[in-house]
Parts: sequence; structure tokens; C-alpha cells
Amino acid sequence: MHCILIILFSFLATATAAGTGHFPRRPAQNSSAPLAYACGPTTANITCVNRYASFLPATFSRDPDPSIGYTGTKVPDDPSWKLVQNADFVLFDKKRGLEVLGRAPKITRGIISWLNAIHEAPVFVPELNVLFVAQDGLPGNKSILKLDLSHDPPTVSPIETDPPIYQPTGGLYNPKDGMVYLAVHGKNSSLPQHAGLARFDPKTLKAEWLLNNYHGFNFAGPNDLTLDPLTGDIWFTDTDYAYVIGVSDAPKQLQLATWRFRPSTGQVQIVDTSLQYPNGIQFSHDGATLYVADSGLENYSPVATRGAGDFYNYPLYIQFNSTGARTVFAWDVGRRGSQKHPVITGKRAIFQSLEGAPDGLKVARNGYLVIAGGLAPGVDITDEFGNQIARIQTSHPVENIQWSGDDCKTLWLVGISGITKVEFDLSGPKLK
Repeated sequence: MHCILIILFSFLATATAAGTGHFPRRPAQNSSAPLAYACGPTTANITCVNRYASFLPATFSRDPDPSIGYTGTKVPDDPSWKLVQNADFVLFDKKRGLEVLGRAPKITRGIISWLNAIHEAPVFVPELNVLFVAQDGLPGNKSILKLDLSHDPPTVSPIETDPPIYQPTGGLYNPKDGMVYLAVHGKNSSLPQHAGLARFDPKTLKAEWLLNNYHGFNFAGPNDLTLDPLTGDIWFTDTDYAYVIGVSDAPKQLQLATWRFRPSTGQVQIVDTSLQYPNGIQFSHDGATLYVADSGLENYSPVATRGAGDFYNYPLYIQFNSTGARTVFAWDVGRRGSQKHPVITGKRAIFQSLEGAPDGLKVARNGYLVIAGGLAPGVDITDEFGNQIARIQTSHPVENIQWSGDDCKTLWLVGISGITKVEFDLSGPKLK
């Protein structure tokens, strides 16, 4: 028996060393290969990352603070990491990443850098060549910025709808009726307004309310919204950000959730309560998949605080927990019964943010996801399964995003204290 064991162990060692049999050799880590290298067109600072930087030198470290971006990772033993930290675009999948960027990618920072507030709800109206952007988070502010894209740089002027819409955070343009739809999370006692859904005519600025309660209960604060491409229903997320940043005096009366609203009948129905802080929301173009971002690492604090980096000029009642949810989820959308009622099943996590927490998200024309980094200065690009392709790096946190232009190849990144313009080859959905 003893001899048999010796022979067996000898065979196993030989097979393992030779890389044959049922014991394949583990690929050796090539320690001489740099983590990153310059690549792509020279119209922007582009960096490719080797093997997703899945193996870092043992001296690496990263602060778990959610406001610390991906570039805040410290890798002292590989000087090539500085290429990632200084890049405009970072490519993890080189082939698909270069296809996204095209021949002459360009990033323009500082479109608006003078307002220390959260920019949200970007909506492009193609007939006017105008981008509307809300100044969210300034208590008492009722204006919306109007960027005229016929000028370069765009001219910026404040507008006010009639009646005023206070503190929208999510928006979309509906080409079927030419209206701008908004998720409105602010509630001001000086205005006859509760949080809900509203819309306005971008030509006349005449506004009307569509939804402001669930059978008498206040919504905490609708955050973002999307159109079901098959039914025209509005699906929206509801969070209590408005209360924690001081633009609403109404604490939540319902659990934070995702909802479906049917404008033709006024019906509103809850569809999911499983996320900690449901945020950005989008359908795939065929209506078969629903994507929702969960920003659960942010939550209410009874003690007034300020955002990390002190980029707010006003008190916040919010705390950050780095181990909370920072995830994008997907569901399959079924259509059941004679009325093709939408039913979501098959919930699955598809993406974990590299920094901050996922905020607004959009679906490109080819089905790729573009995900705003929320607290941190970045935007991630993945395929429909959540596989990381590339990221865009900005000088300010990015809360939401919107395409513009006749070819829908210009992407606007809006967030805290800034707006950035990106021109590349990833097209947004058609708006006409």
C-alpha cells in the first residue's frame, strides 16, 4: 500500500509539473507587464488597462470612502498606474473600447463650473437643439438651466416653467408628444406642490402635473424615470434624497421603491421594493429588460453633515456606508394576459460600481449601458450583461447623463459643480 501511494504521488507531481492530465498548470503572473499603457487616438488622453488590473502589486491600497474615485487607488510599485489616474478614457476591453471611442474622441470639461450645486435631469430636445438641466439641491431654487447647443460653447440661461416645477432630478423627452417629462423630488411649502411626476412643453414652458400621491400618501421623492417602449407607461424610482438634502419638508411615508404609472388611466402600481436606494432606471430598447441602479451606500443621517470634499454649500442629512449597495440590477420583463401587463422576473446583479454609487444610467443605441458614478468623477460603459468595456473620467462627480446632436454622438455628463461634454462614436437612442 505504501509503495502504491508513493507511485501515485509521484504521478500527480509529474502531471502537475508537466501541465498534463487533469491538473492544468496555473498561468504565471507576468510581473514585468505594466498595469496600463497609452493607446488609441491622440485627440484625447486614452489608457488601456492590462487584464482589468485584476492583479496589483501587494503594496496597493484604496480608501473605502465612496467619494474617492477609481483613480484614488494607490499603486506605488507600478508607475504605469499614473496613466490611469490622468486619463480621459480608460479602456478595459481594448477592441470594443476603441470602437466606442471612434477615430477622434474628445472631452471638454468646465462647460459650467461656477455653480456649486448638483446638476440633474438633463433632457435634450432635438427640435430646439436645447439641453435642459436642473440645478438640484439649492433650497428654494425654481429655475432650470437652458443650454442652447447652437452655440459653441453653449449659451446658458435660466428658465422657469409655468407653473414652477421645483427640484426635478430625472427627465426625458418623449418624441411622440414633444413633451419633457420630469421626476420631481422637491416639496416646498410656499408652492402648491408635492413630489411626483410632471411634464412641460419645451416651446411654451407650460407645465402640468401628472402624479403627486399614492392614495393620499406622499412619495418620498421620485428620482428618475423611463418610458416603457411597448406601453408608454412611466416607470420611476422613489427615494428620500429630497428630505436629506433639505429641499423637501416631507419625510417619507412609503418604503423606497420602483413604481409604474400609466398616464392614460392615472393608475400607479408598485413593482419592486427590494433595493435599498433605487436610483437610475432604464428599459432596453425592445422593452424586454429593465435596469435599475441601487445607491444604497447613501442613507439618511439624523445629524447634519456635508459631502466629502465639501462640495456642497448647504447642510446634508446623509451618511455614506462604503459596504452598502452600489449595484446595477437587471430584470426580465414579461407581458402577460390580454392587456400584456408587464411583469418583472429574474432579478440579477450585473454591475458593481468602481467608485461612488451608480446614479443615472442610459442605454446606448447598440444596447450598451452608460452609468453615472454618482458621488465620484466617472462614467462606466458596459455591455448589456454588465461586462466593463470603458470608463470616462471627469473633474467633477457625475449624477446623470444625456446624448444630443443629430447623430446622438455627443454625451453630456452633469453633476456636482460641473457639466462635461464628450464626443465619441457611441450613439444614443434616436429621439425623432
